[in-house]
Amino acid sequence: MPRRSLFPQPANFKTMTPVANLNRRVFLQSLSATALVAAASPAWAAASTAIGVQLYTLRADLANDLVGTLAAVRKIGIENVEAFPAVYNHPPEELRKIIADAGLKCPSGHFDYDKLDEGLDYGQKLGLSFVVCSALPGALRNADGFVQAAKRFNELGAKAKSMGMKLGFHNHNFEFAQIASTSESVPPTTGLNLLLSGTDPKLVYWEEDCYWVAQSGNDPLAYLKQYEHRVPLLHIKDRQPNAPVTFVQGKQSQFFTEVGTGTIAWPPILKIARETGALIFIEQDVTAIPALESLAISYRNLRKYLG
Repeated sequence: MPRRSLFPQPANFKTMTPVANLNRRVFLQSLSATALVAAASPAWAAASTAIGVQLYTLRADLANDLVGTLAAVRKIGIENVEAFPAVYNHPPEELRKIIADAGLKCPSGHFDYDKLDEGLDYGQKLGLSFVVCSALPGALRNADGFVQAAKRFNELGAKAKSMGMKLGFHNHNFEFAQIASTSESVPPTTGLNLLLSGTDPKLVYWEEDCYWVAQSGNDPLAYLKQYEHRVPLLHIKDRQPNAPVTFVQGKQSQFFTEVGTGTIAWPPILKIARETGALIFIEQDVTAIPALESLAISYRNLRKYLG
C-alpha cells in the first residue's frame, strides 16, 4: 500500500463541493477515511518538503557572525535550521527570536548525551519539536553502554513527551560495527540494533544520517524502508566514490561531498521522506570549499530532486 500524507487532499480539491451541499452520509464516510489515513501516518507527518541545515555545518561562520550567517542561510532558500551546542550560549528565548527574525524555523536541536536533561528544558523554551542526542560518548560505545543509553533514552523520551517534544538520537558509523553481546547465548549484534530494540518506538526516534550509514558499508535506503516510522529526521550529505568503509571517526572517515555530487542515490530516499513527512537537514561535517557555498550547491541539487 502506498504511503499517504497525514493531510491528504481529494483529487478534485480545487473544485470541491462545499460541505453544506454534500450528502451527510458521504461526508461522514470521508471523515472516517481521513481518520484512518491519519492513524496510519507517522505522528510527525507533514505535507512540507522544506529543506533545512544542521548549523554545525556553518560553525565557523556562526562564531563570527550569527545574525549575518542566518540571513545568508535564508537567502539560499533554506527554511529550517537544526541547532547545536555552540549556539546555546544565547538564552533560549533570545536565540529563538534571532532565528525567527532571520525568517527561519528551528524544529530540532542537537545536545550532548550528558546534557540531555538540560537540553529538554532549553529546547522547550527554544520551541523545539525534537531534542536529539548528537552522539554517544566513547565510553558507551560497547554492548553494555548501548543498553545503558537505551534505558536512559526511554526515560528522557517519556519526559520529552510530557513536555510536548520528541527525543531522538543521531547515528554515526560506529553504531554499525559488530560488537559482542552482553549474553553468551546471544550472537554478536550492533549498537544500532541495541538502541532500536531497547527503546520504545513511541518515545525514542532515530535521526538517520544517510552518509554515516553508507560509510559503514550499509544501505541508507534499506534502513529507512525498515524504520521509516521511527525516522522523523534525516541528515543529508553525500559520499565520494571509491571511499573505504570505516567504523571509526576522524579523517579516515571523512569522504564528504555536496549532495548530488557523490554516490548516494537520493531520489528513493527523498521519496520516502516526502511521503512520511520526515524533516531534511543538510549537514556537512567538513567542506573543501566555503561552507555557505557548499550548502548552496547541496540545496540546489536537493531542490532538483524534490521538484
